[in-house]
Amino acid sequence: MQKSIAFSLAVILTSIVSMSAPAHAETLKFEGKKWVINEYEGSAARVENFLGRKALFLQQTVALLEGDNLRDVVIEYEYASTHPSGFIGVNFRADLEASNLEQFYTRPHQSGHPDATQYMVMINGSATWQLHAGPNDAVATDLPSREWIKVRIVAIGDRADIFVGDMTKPLMHVPDLRHDGGEGRFSLYASDRPWMTETGAYFSNITVRPATKNDAIIGEPNESDPTPEGLLTQFEVSKPFAEKTLANKYSLDGLDVLSDKWTLLAVENDGVANLARTTPLKPEANTVLVKFRVASEEDTNRLLKFGYSDRIHLFVDGALVYAGNAQWRARDHRFLGTIALADSVALNLKAGETEIVAAISESFGGWGFKAQLQDQDGLEISPH
Repeated sequence: MQKSIAFSLAVILTSIVSMSAPAHAETLKFEGKKWVINEYEGSAARVENFLGRKALFLQQTVALLEGDNLRDVVIEYEYASTHPSGFIGVNFRADLEASNLEQFYTRPHQSGHPDATQYMVMINGSATWQLHAGPNDAVATDLPSREWIKVRIVAIGDRADIFVGDMTKPLMHVPDLRHDGGEGRFSLYASDRPWMTETGAYFSNITVRPATKNDAIIGEPNESDPTPEGLLTQFEVSKPFAEKTLANKYSLDGLDVLSDKWTLLAVENDGVANLARTTPLKPEANTVLVKFRVASEEDTNRLLKFGYSDRIHLFVDGALVYAGNAQWRARDHRFLGTIALADSVALNLKAGETEIVAAISESFGGWGFKAQLQDQDGLEISPH
């Protein structure tokens, strides 16, 4: 049951926000613009009156605006949720072929909580809400249902201000828009967890326009935790392979991927390596190896702290020393699976070089790894 729910949610959220694999598409006209609507099982889209105005209703689907690609952009809209539940938001700077985009959404069911709102990037079709959940990615606010809530987004360069309700002060300032591809398309969407079949959202007063010299970024980043000393900043990443390859394996011996070409990957500004940057996630190729080496002048001991999404097999000099599961709801029904430096192993380092390899397997929500090696005096660390 756990696995089927996670799979269903992954399909809904990934397919809806990335415009992938629709059963059928239609075009609706609303407020003088054309919107391409993808139809999925359980989806709905129509124009009708709601709370005293004509509005575009979306349920479990996405509406793509016909128009130009935009990079520096000002987005304004009002939405009203039909129920105190759902994921309601926008995609912008979307590269539909590569499934790369910037995204902002609200969670009415988390109204007042720290994750009521979320900025997120999608890379190679993989969402990242489990990777980045700091104070510049998610912010608390009240999100009443069946009321019109105004949203304004100003995205210029690699920064954005996001206003919700209050149009004077940004609720959220994004200091680093993580999709590096530049301009792209715009869409609205409303989705929910698979068992919530009666939820949706209405949209009205929608404006999407290029930013001008009169538009400016006015927000400042929220204070975040300082970068931990000893945080690792780059890794080598293998080609992807099937997670079942690791079943009952206590060493790396015999893995074909070891001899293939590896990719050097730098971490994001919060120290998380987004593994989807190296390869799209596929059901038959949902695992990569993440590698780094530690050289020591003498025998010594160090503590390696790490976080991951979703599952890990950790090998030291080819031998399995740790296995764990941190996917959504793996530990209890409230567990989100967001990455933190919450797990650790002791490294009993010998004089010379030690190789650490993490096999990271992903289902949905973010494919990532983060590591901190404490007290690096006398050590030399390299990704290869």
